[in-house]
Amino acid sequence: MMVISSRAARVLAVLLVLPLAGCVTYRARPIRPGESERALAARRLTDPRLLRFLAIEEHRSGLPRWDLRTLTLVATYERPDMALAAARLGEARAGQITAAELPNPTLSIQPTYNTTKTFPSPWKVGPIVSFLIRPFGVRPALIARARAQAEAAREAIAVTAWQLRGKVRAALIALWAAKRAATLSVRALAVASRYRRAVAQRYRAGMVSATALTTATLEQEQAQLEAAGSERRLRLARTGVAMALGLPVAALQGVRLDLAGISRPRHPGHLGPLIHAALISRPDVLAALARYRASEAALRLAIARQYPSIQIGPGYQYDQAKNKFILAVSLPLPILNQNQGPIAQARAARRVAAAQFRAAQARALAQIERAQTDWQGSETELDNARQVRASAADVLLRRRTEFGAGQIGRLRLLGAEEVLVKAGRGALAASVHERIALGELEAALYHPFLIATGRR
Repeated sequence: MMVISSRAARVLAVLLVLPLAGCVTYRARPIRPGESERALAARRLTDPRLLRFLAIEEHRSGLPRWDLRTLTLVATYERPDMALAAARLGEARAGQITAAELPNPTLSIQPTYNTTKTFPSPWKVGPIVSFLIRPFGVRPALIARARAQAEAAREAIAVTAWQLRGKVRAALIALWAAKRAATLSVRALAVASRYRRAVAQRYRAGMVSATALTTATLEQEQAQLEAAGSERRLRLARTGVAMALGLPVAALQGVRLDLAGISRPRHPGHLGPLIHAALISRPDVLAALARYRASEAALRLAIARQYPSIQIGPGYQYDQAKNKFILAVSLPLPILNQNQGPIAQARAARRVAAAQFRAAQARALAQIERAQTDWQGSETELDNARQVRASAADVLLRRRTEFGAGQIGRLRLLGAEEVLVKAGRGALAASVHERIALGELEAALYHPFLIATGRR
Protein backbone atom coordinates (compact mmCIF):
# COMPACT_ATOMS: atom_id res chain seq x y z
CA MET A 1 0.00 0.00 0.00
CA MET A 2 1.31 3.47 -0.90
CA VAL A 3 1.99 5.78 2.04
CA ILE A 4 2.68 9.51 1.61
CA SER A 5 3.53 11.60 4.63
CA SER A 6 1.22 14.44 5.64
CA ARG A 7 4.05 16.94 5.07
CA ALA A 8 4.59 15.72 1.51
CA ALA A 9 0.85 15.92 0.88
CA ARG A 10 0.75 19.51 2.08
CA VAL A 11 3.70 20.43 -0.13
CA LEU A 12 2.01 18.81 -3.11
CA ALA A 13 -1.24 20.65 -2.40
CA VAL A 14 0.58 23.97 -2.16
CA LEU A 15 2.32 23.29 -5.48
CA LEU A 16 -1.04 22.61 -7.10
CA VAL A 17 -2.91 25.58 -5.60
CA LEU A 18 -0.20 28.27 -5.59
CA PRO A 19 -0.24 28.94 -9.39
CA LEU A 20 -3.97 29.68 -9.16
CA ALA A 21 -3.47 32.52 -6.65
CA GLY A 22 -2.34 35.01 -9.32
CA CYS A 23 -5.01 34.18 -11.87
CA VAL A 24 -7.13 36.97 -13.33
CA THR A 25 -10.89 36.66 -13.12
CA TYR A 26 -13.09 37.36 -16.12
CA ARG A 27 -15.38 40.38 -16.03
CA ALA A 28 -18.03 40.72 -18.69
CA ARG A 29 -18.41 44.11 -20.39
CA PRO A 30 -21.38 43.79 -22.73
CA ILE A 31 -22.13 46.54 -25.25
CA ARG A 32 -25.67 47.87 -25.07
CA PRO A 33 -26.57 49.77 -28.27
CA GLY A 34 -29.31 51.76 -26.55
CA GLU A 35 -26.98 53.14 -23.88
CA SER A 36 -24.33 53.90 -26.50
CA GLU A 37 -26.88 55.79 -28.63
CA ARG A 38 -27.99 57.92 -25.68
CA ALA A 39 -24.38 58.70 -24.80
CA LEU A 40 -23.65 59.79 -28.37
CA ALA A 41 -26.69 62.07 -28.49
CA ALA A 42 -25.78 63.64 -25.13
CA ARG A 43 -22.25 64.70 -26.11
CA ARG A 44 -21.59 68.43 -25.68
CA LEU A 45 -18.62 70.78 -25.71
CA THR A 46 -19.53 71.66 -22.13
CA ASP A 47 -18.82 68.14 -20.85
CA PRO A 48 -16.66 68.61 -17.69
CA ARG A 49 -14.47 65.63 -18.59
CA LEU A 50 -13.83 67.05 -22.05
CA LEU A 51 -13.01 70.49 -20.63
CA ARG A 52 -10.64 68.91 -18.13
CA PHE A 53 -8.93 66.99 -20.94
CA LEU A 54 -8.55 70.20 -22.99
CA ALA A 55 -7.15 72.10 -19.99
CA ILE A 56 -4.52 69.40 -19.45
CA GLU A 57 -3.56 69.17 -23.13
CA GLU A 58 -3.43 72.94 -23.70
CA HIS A 59 -1.87 73.77 -20.31
CA ARG A 60 -4.32 76.54 -19.59
CA SER A 61 -7.46 77.17 -17.59
CA GLY A 62 -10.73 78.85 -18.46
CA LEU A 63 -12.97 78.35 -21.43
CA PRO A 64 -11.05 77.25 -24.53
CA ARG A 65 -10.97 78.99 -27.88
CA TRP A 66 -12.74 76.73 -30.33
CA ASP A 67 -10.07 77.00 -33.03
CA LEU A 68 -8.54 74.31 -35.22
CA ARG A 69 -6.10 73.09 -32.58
CA THR A 70 -8.68 72.83 -29.81
CA LEU A 71 -11.29 71.25 -32.06
CA THR A 72 -8.72 68.68 -33.16
CA LEU A 73 -8.29 67.74 -29.51
CA VAL A 74 -12.07 67.47 -29.24
CA ALA A 75 -12.06 65.06 -32.19
CA THR A 76 -9.34 62.94 -30.62
CA TYR A 77 -11.41 62.80 -27.43
CA GLU A 78 -14.79 62.11 -28.99
CA ARG A 79 -14.24 60.15 -32.19
CA PRO A 80 -13.73 56.37 -32.02
CA ASP A 81 -10.73 56.53 -34.37
CA MET A 82 -8.37 57.49 -31.55
CA ALA A 83 -9.89 54.99 -29.13
CA LEU A 84 -9.30 52.25 -31.71
CA ALA A 85 -5.67 53.29 -32.22
CA ALA A 86 -5.14 53.43 -28.44
CA ALA A 87 -6.69 49.98 -28.03
CA ARG A 88 -4.31 48.60 -30.64
CA LEU A 89 -1.40 50.14 -28.77
CA GLY A 90 -2.63 48.45 -25.58
CA GLU A 91 -2.82 45.17 -27.48
CA ALA A 92 0.76 45.62 -28.70
CA ARG A 93 1.98 46.46 -25.19
CA ALA A 94 0.30 43.32 -23.91
CA GLY A 95 2.36 41.49 -26.52
CA GLN A 96 5.48 42.90 -24.86
CA ILE A 97 4.40 41.35 -21.57
CA THR A 98 3.87 38.00 -23.30
CA ALA A 99 7.27 38.17 -25.00
CA ALA A 100 9.08 38.89 -21.73
CA GLU A 101 7.43 36.06 -19.81
CA LEU A 102 9.41 32.94 -19.00
CA PRO A 103 7.78 29.61 -19.90
CA ASN A 104 6.03 27.94 -16.99
CA PRO A 105 7.27 24.58 -15.76
CA THR A 106 5.05 21.57 -16.36
CA LEU A 107 3.94 19.30 -13.54
CA SER A 108 3.01 15.76 -14.52
CA ILE A 109 1.87 12.82 -12.38
CA GLN A 110 1.29 9.32 -13.82
CA PRO A 111 0.12 6.89 -11.15
CA THR A 112 0.63 3.20 -12.07
CA TYR A 113 -0.93 0.16 -10.37
CA ASN A 114 0.77 -3.24 -10.73
CA THR A 115 -1.83 -6.01 -10.47
CA THR A 116 0.78 -8.75 -10.37
CA LYS A 117 2.65 -7.47 -7.34
CA THR A 118 0.76 -6.32 -4.29
CA PHE A 119 3.62 -6.46 -1.78
CA PRO A 120 5.13 -4.29 -0.45
CA SER A 121 2.98 -1.90 -2.64
CA PRO A 122 1.44 -2.19 -6.10
CA TRP A 123 1.60 1.57 -6.67
CA LYS A 124 4.13 3.60 -8.57
CA VAL A 125 3.51 7.35 -8.39
CA GLY A 126 5.48 10.59 -8.26
CA PRO A 127 5.59 14.13 -9.64
CA ILE A 128 7.83 15.23 -12.48
CA VAL A 129 8.42 18.96 -13.07
CA SER A 130 9.66 19.82 -16.59
CA PHE A 131 11.46 23.08 -17.36
CA LEU A 132 11.75 24.37 -20.92
CA ILE A 133 15.14 25.82 -21.80
CA ARG A 134 14.82 27.76 -25.03
CA PRO A 135 17.78 28.37 -27.35
CA PHE A 136 19.91 31.42 -26.67
CA GLY A 137 18.49 34.46 -28.43
CA VAL A 138 14.84 33.38 -28.59
CA ARG A 139 13.61 35.50 -25.69
CA PRO A 140 15.55 38.68 -26.72
CA ALA A 141 14.20 38.30 -30.27
CA LEU A 142 10.64 37.91 -28.97
CA ILE A 143 11.04 41.02 -26.82
CA ALA A 144 12.58 43.02 -29.70
CA ARG A 145 9.76 42.03 -32.06
CA ALA A 146 7.08 42.94 -29.53
CA ARG A 147 8.81 46.26 -28.76
CA ALA A 148 8.94 47.14 -32.47
CA GLN A 149 5.28 46.22 -32.92
CA ALA A 150 4.37 48.46 -29.98
CA GLU A 151 6.38 51.28 -31.50
CA ALA A 152 4.50 50.89 -34.79
CA ALA A 153 1.20 51.03 -32.89
CA ARG A 154 2.39 54.15 -31.04
CA GLU A 155 3.21 55.89 -34.32
CA ALA A 156 -0.20 54.85 -35.63
CA ILE A 157 -1.74 56.97 -32.87
CA ALA A 158 0.14 60.02 -34.18
CA VAL A 159 -1.02 59.21 -37.72
CA THR A 160 -4.62 58.93 -36.51
CA ALA A 161 -4.41 62.25 -34.64
CA TRP A 162 -3.07 64.02 -37.74
CA GLN A 163 -5.77 62.47 -39.90
CA LEU A 164 -8.39 63.73 -37.46
CA ARG A 165 -6.85 67.20 -37.72
CA GLY A 166 -7.23 66.93 -41.50
CA LYS A 167 -10.93 66.10 -41.19
CA VAL A 168 -11.54 68.99 -38.79
CA ARG A 169 -9.47 71.33 -41.00
CA ALA A 170 -11.46 70.44 -44.11
CA ALA A 171 -14.74 70.96 -42.24
CA LEU A 172 -13.64 74.37 -40.93
CA ILE A 173 -12.47 75.48 -44.39
CA ALA A 174 -15.87 74.46 -45.79
CA LEU A 175 -17.61 76.42 -43.01
CA TRP A 176 -15.40 79.49 -43.58
CA ALA A 177 -16.09 79.36 -47.32
CA ALA A 178 -19.82 78.85 -46.78
CA LYS A 179 -20.03 81.88 -44.48
CA ARG A 180 -18.25 84.13 -46.97
CA ALA A 181 -20.26 82.75 -49.87
CA ALA A 182 -23.50 83.46 -47.95
CA THR A 183 -22.38 87.05 -47.36
CA LEU A 184 -21.61 87.50 -51.05
CA SER A 185 -24.94 85.96 -52.00
CA VAL A 186 -26.81 88.44 -49.80
CA ARG A 187 -24.83 91.28 -51.40
CA ALA A 188 -25.52 89.94 -54.89
CA LEU A 189 -29.23 89.66 -54.11
CA ALA A 190 -29.30 93.26 -52.89
CA VAL A 191 -27.59 94.49 -56.08
CA ALA A 192 -29.90 92.40 -58.28
CA SER A 193 -32.98 93.73 -56.44
CA ARG A 194 -31.87 97.34 -56.84
CA TYR A 195 -31.04 96.73 -60.49
CA ARG A 196 -34.48 95.20 -61.10
CA ARG A 197 -36.21 98.16 -59.42
CA ALA A 198 -34.21 100.60 -61.54
CA VAL A 199 -35.11 98.71 -64.72
CA ALA A 200 -38.77 98.58 -63.66
CA GLN A 201 -38.79 102.37 -63.22
CA ARG A 202 -37.30 102.84 -66.67
CA TYR A 203 -39.78 100.37 -68.14
CA ARG A 204 -42.73 102.29 -66.71
CA ALA A 205 -41.20 105.45 -68.16
CA GLY A 206 -40.98 103.75 -71.55
CA MET A 207 -37.17 103.92 -71.61
CA VAL A 208 -36.49 100.12 -71.81
CA SER A 209 -38.25 97.16 -73.33
CA ALA A 210 -40.16 94.40 -71.57
CA THR A 211 -37.31 92.06 -72.45
CA ALA A 212 -34.90 94.10 -70.33
CA LEU A 213 -37.33 93.97 -67.41
CA THR A 214 -37.78 90.23 -67.81
CA THR A 215 -34.01 89.74 -67.85
CA ALA A 216 -33.57 91.83 -64.71
CA THR A 217 -36.37 89.89 -63.00
CA LEU A 218 -34.77 86.56 -63.90
CA GLU A 219 -31.41 87.75 -62.57
CA GLN A 220 -33.07 88.76 -59.31
CA GLU A 221 -34.78 85.37 -58.99
CA GLN A 222 -31.49 83.63 -59.78
CA ALA A 223 -29.83 85.68 -57.04
CA GLN A 224 -32.59 84.64 -54.60
CA LEU A 225 -32.06 81.00 -55.56
CA GLU A 226 -28.30 81.31 -55.02
CA ALA A 227 -28.84 82.98 -51.64
CA ALA A 228 -31.12 80.12 -50.54
CA GLY A 229 -28.53 77.61 -51.75
CA SER A 230 -25.81 79.43 -49.82
CA GLU A 231 -27.85 79.21 -46.61
CA ARG A 232 -28.36 75.49 -47.17
CA ARG A 233 -24.63 74.96 -47.75
CA LEU A 234 -23.88 76.97 -44.61
CA ARG A 235 -26.09 74.70 -42.51
CA LEU A 236 -24.53 71.63 -44.12
CA ALA A 237 -21.04 72.99 -43.42
CA ARG A 238 -21.87 73.41 -39.74
CA THR A 239 -23.19 69.85 -39.73
CA GLY A 240 -19.91 68.76 -41.35
CA VAL A 241 -17.96 70.33 -38.48
CA ALA A 242 -20.06 68.39 -35.96
CA MET A 243 -19.45 65.17 -37.91
CA ALA A 244 -15.69 65.80 -37.97
CA LEU A 245 -15.74 66.28 -34.21
CA GLY A 246 -17.85 63.22 -33.52
CA LEU A 247 -20.59 65.35 -31.94
CA PRO A 248 -24.28 65.82 -32.64
CA VAL A 249 -25.20 69.04 -34.44
CA ALA A 250 -26.96 70.29 -31.31
CA ALA A 251 -23.58 70.41 -29.54
CA LEU A 252 -22.53 73.37 -31.72
CA GLN A 253 -25.61 75.48 -31.05
CA GLY A 254 -24.56 78.79 -29.52
CA VAL A 255 -20.84 77.93 -29.88
CA ARG A 256 -18.61 80.51 -31.54
CA LEU A 257 -16.06 78.76 -33.70
CA ASP A 258 -12.76 80.60 -34.08
CA LEU A 259 -11.89 80.64 -37.80
CA ALA A 260 -8.98 83.09 -37.54
CA GLY A 261 -6.53 80.34 -38.46
CA ILE A 262 -8.47 79.78 -41.69
CA SER A 263 -8.86 83.49 -42.45
CA ARG A 264 -5.21 84.39 -41.77
CA PRO A 265 -3.07 81.25 -42.14
CA ARG A 266 0.65 81.19 -41.53
CA HIS A 267 2.82 81.46 -44.64
CA PRO A 268 4.90 78.29 -45.11
CA GLY A 269 8.12 80.11 -45.99
CA HIS A 270 11.17 77.99 -46.91
CA LEU A 271 10.12 74.34 -47.00
CA GLY A 272 13.53 72.63 -47.33
CA PRO A 273 14.06 71.77 -43.63
CA LEU A 274 10.42 70.73 -43.21
CA ILE A 275 10.62 68.38 -46.21
CA HIS A 276 13.80 66.77 -44.90
CA ALA A 277 12.29 66.34 -41.43
CA ALA A 278 9.07 64.89 -42.82
CA LEU A 279 10.84 62.24 -44.90
CA ILE A 280 12.66 60.87 -41.86
CA SER A 281 10.27 61.58 -39.00
CA ARG A 282 6.71 61.45 -40.31
CA PRO A 283 4.77 59.03 -38.08
CA ASP A 284 3.76 56.83 -41.01
CA VAL A 285 7.43 56.59 -42.07
CA LEU A 286 8.46 55.78 -38.49
CA ALA A 287 5.69 53.18 -38.27
CA ALA A 288 7.01 51.52 -41.44
CA LEU A 289 10.50 51.59 -39.94
CA ALA A 290 9.19 49.98 -36.74
CA ARG A 291 7.52 47.25 -38.77
CA TYR A 292 10.83 46.61 -40.53
CA ARG A 293 12.54 46.28 -37.14
CA ALA A 294 9.84 43.83 -36.11
CA SER A 295 10.55 41.75 -39.23
CA GLU A 296 14.27 41.77 -38.42
CA ALA A 297 13.50 40.54 -34.91
CA ALA A 298 11.24 37.85 -36.41
CA LEU A 299 14.16 36.69 -38.58
CA ARG A 300 16.43 36.57 -35.53
CA LEU A 301 13.76 34.51 -33.78
CA ALA A 302 13.44 32.05 -36.66
CA ILE A 303 17.22 31.61 -36.82
CA ALA A 304 17.41 31.08 -33.05
CA ARG A 305 14.68 28.45 -33.24
CA GLN A 306 16.73 26.29 -35.61
CA TYR A 307 18.45 25.10 -32.45
CA PRO A 308 16.27 22.76 -30.39
CA SER A 309 14.70 23.67 -27.07
CA ILE A 310 15.59 21.40 -24.17
CA GLN A 311 13.19 20.12 -21.56
CA ILE A 312 14.67 19.11 -18.21
CA GLY A 313 12.37 17.26 -15.83
CA PRO A 314 13.59 16.42 -12.34
CA GLY A 315 11.15 14.21 -10.48
CA TYR A 316 10.44 11.71 -7.78
CA GLN A 317 8.72 8.33 -7.85
CA TYR A 318 7.37 6.15 -5.12
CA ASP A 319 7.89 2.79 -6.86
CA GLN A 320 6.52 -0.17 -4.96
CA ALA A 321 7.73 0.99 -1.55
CA LYS A 322 10.99 2.34 -2.97
CA ASN A 323 11.96 6.00 -3.34
CA LYS A 324 13.38 6.85 -6.78
CA PHE A 325 14.66 10.19 -8.11
CA ILE A 326 14.47 10.97 -11.82
CA LEU A 327 16.16 13.46 -14.15
CA ALA A 328 14.48 13.41 -17.58
CA VAL A 329 16.00 15.30 -20.52
CA SER A 330 14.24 15.60 -23.88
CA LEU A 331 14.91 17.59 -27.04
CA PRO A 332 13.79 17.39 -30.66
CA LEU A 333 16.36 16.06 -33.11
CA PRO A 334 16.93 18.50 -36.02
CA ILE A 335 17.32 15.72 -38.55
CA LEU A 336 14.51 16.25 -41.03
CA ASN A 337 14.65 20.07 -41.01
CA GLN A 338 16.54 22.86 -39.30
CA ASN A 339 13.68 25.39 -39.29
CA GLN A 340 14.67 26.42 -42.82
CA GLY A 341 11.09 27.08 -43.92
CA PRO A 342 10.30 29.66 -41.20
CA ILE A 343 13.75 31.21 -41.73
CA ALA A 344 13.07 31.61 -45.45
CA GLN A 345 9.64 33.09 -44.70
CA ALA A 346 11.15 35.52 -42.19
CA ARG A 347 13.79 36.62 -44.71
CA ALA A 348 11.10 37.20 -47.33
CA ALA A 349 8.98 39.12 -44.79
CA ARG A 350 11.99 41.33 -44.01
CA ARG A 351 12.42 42.11 -47.72
CA VAL A 352 8.71 42.97 -47.89
CA ALA A 353 9.03 45.24 -44.85
CA ALA A 354 12.07 46.96 -46.36
CA ALA A 355 10.17 47.57 -49.60
CA GLN A 356 7.20 48.89 -47.61
CA PHE A 357 9.46 51.34 -45.78
CA ARG A 358 10.91 52.65 -49.04
CA ALA A 359 7.38 52.86 -50.46
CA ALA A 360 6.26 54.86 -47.41
CA GLN A 361 9.07 57.36 -47.96
CA ALA A 362 8.29 57.55 -51.68
CA ARG A 363 4.60 58.17 -50.96
CA ALA A 364 5.54 60.88 -48.48
CA LEU A 365 7.79 62.60 -51.01
CA ALA A 366 5.16 62.37 -53.75
CA GLN A 367 2.50 63.76 -51.41
CA ILE A 368 4.78 66.62 -50.38
CA GLU A 369 5.72 67.54 -53.95
CA ARG A 370 2.13 67.39 -55.14
CA ALA A 371 0.93 69.53 -52.23
CA GLN A 372 3.78 72.00 -52.77
CA THR A 373 2.98 72.32 -56.47
CA ASP A 374 -0.73 72.74 -55.76
CA TRP A 375 -0.09 75.38 -53.11
CA GLN A 376 2.26 77.38 -55.35
CA GLY A 377 -0.30 77.28 -58.16
CA SER A 378 -3.08 78.33 -55.79
CA GLU A 379 -0.97 81.29 -54.61
CA THR A 380 -0.67 82.50 -58.21
CA GLU A 381 -4.40 81.97 -58.78
CA LEU A 382 -5.23 83.92 -55.63
CA ASP A 383 -2.94 86.83 -56.59
CA ASN A 384 -4.63 87.08 -59.99
CA ALA A 385 -8.10 86.90 -58.46
CA ARG A 386 -7.22 89.67 -56.03
CA GLN A 387 -5.97 91.84 -58.86
CA VAL A 388 -9.27 91.33 -60.67
CA ARG A 389 -11.18 92.23 -57.51
CA ALA A 390 -9.01 95.31 -56.96
CA SER A 391 -9.63 96.43 -60.56
CA ALA A 392 -13.38 95.93 -60.10
CA ALA A 393 -13.23 97.97 -56.89
CA ASP A 394 -11.41 100.78 -58.72
CA VAL A 395 -14.01 100.75 -61.49
CA LEU A 396 -16.82 100.93 -58.91
CA LEU A 397 -15.13 103.86 -57.21
CA ARG A 398 -14.92 105.73 -60.54
CA ARG A 399 -18.53 104.90 -61.37
CA ARG A 400 -19.67 106.30 -58.02
CA THR A 401 -17.77 109.52 -58.72
CA GLU A 402 -19.28 109.71 -62.20
CA PHE A 403 -22.75 108.97 -60.86
CA GLY A 404 -22.40 111.67 -58.24
CA ALA A 405 -21.40 114.10 -61.00
CA GLY A 406 -24.39 113.06 -63.08
CA GLN A 407 -22.23 111.62 -65.87
CA ILE A 408 -23.75 108.12 -65.78
CA GLY A 409 -27.04 106.57 -64.76
CA ARG A 410 -27.90 104.24 -61.90
CA LEU A 411 -27.86 101.13 -64.09
CA ARG A 412 -24.18 101.57 -64.94
CA LEU A 413 -23.40 102.08 -61.24
CA LEU A 414 -25.31 98.95 -60.30
CA GLY A 415 -23.56 97.08 -63.10
CA ALA A 416 -20.18 98.01 -61.58
CA GLU A 417 -21.41 96.77 -58.18
CA GLU A 418 -22.48 93.50 -59.78
CA VAL A 419 -19.05 93.10 -61.38
CA LEU A 420 -17.40 93.63 -57.99
CA VAL A 421 -19.58 90.95 -56.42
CA LYS A 422 -18.62 88.51 -59.19
CA ALA A 423 -14.96 89.39 -58.72
CA GLY A 424 -15.40 88.78 -54.97
CA ARG A 425 -16.79 85.35 -55.70
CA GLY A 426 -13.81 84.59 -57.89
CA ALA A 427 -11.43 85.76 -55.17
CA LEU A 428 -13.30 83.62 -52.62
CA ALA A 429 -13.00 80.54 -54.84
CA ALA A 430 -9.27 81.17 -55.22
CA SER A 431 -8.94 81.68 -51.45
CA VAL A 432 -10.67 78.38 -50.80
CA HIS A 433 -8.36 76.64 -53.27
CA GLU A 434 -5.34 78.16 -51.54
CA ARG A 435 -6.45 77.07 -48.08
CA ILE A 436 -7.27 73.56 -49.25
CA ALA A 437 -3.83 73.36 -50.87
CA LEU A 438 -2.22 74.76 -47.73
CA GLY A 439 -4.07 72.15 -45.68
CA GLU A 440 -2.77 69.40 -47.95
CA LEU A 441 0.73 70.81 -47.57
CA GLU A 442 0.54 70.76 -43.78
CA ALA A 443 -0.90 67.23 -43.95
CA ALA A 444 2.06 66.14 -46.08
CA LEU A 445 4.68 67.84 -43.93
CA TYR A 446 3.02 67.07 -40.57
CA HIS A 447 3.49 70.74 -39.72
CA PRO A 448 0.66 73.20 -38.92
CA PHE A 449 0.22 76.26 -41.15
CA LEU A 450 -3.45 77.08 -40.58
CA ILE A 451 -2.66 79.11 -37.46
CA ALA A 452 -3.86 82.68 -37.15
CA THR A 453 -1.33 85.40 -38.03
CA GLY A 454 -1.63 89.06 -38.95
CA ARG A 455 -1.48 88.21 -42.65
CA ARG A 456 -4.64 88.88 -44.70
